[in-house]
Amino acid sequence: MNAALNKTWIGLIAGLIGPVIGYLLFYLITSSHRTLMAFSKMILNNGDTHSAIISVSLIFNLVFFFAALRKDWLYAARGVILATLIYAPLVVYFKYG
Repeated sequence: MNAALNKTWIGLIAGLIGPVIGYLLFYLITSSHRTLMAFSKMILNNGDTHSAIISVSLIFNLVFFFAALRKDWLYAARGVILATLIYAPLVVYFKYG
């Protein structure tokens, strides 16, 4: 089972899903008194927060990255880094675009 999870594509999928989980956790911590839809509309209407929200959501990828390193799944950790690098242009675009 351990060797089956040590694949780059598994780390990539975990790294692409991680920010979504991070976004939901950020919502639960900061704005659980609103609905998720109202929170998302507030974020979309305020252009200054896009890069900040994506950046905070990407922090959740650290959980997957360090879990993969702890298990010595270097290929999965590589996939998580690749997913983070895929999100990086979005952060730059929303920050400076």
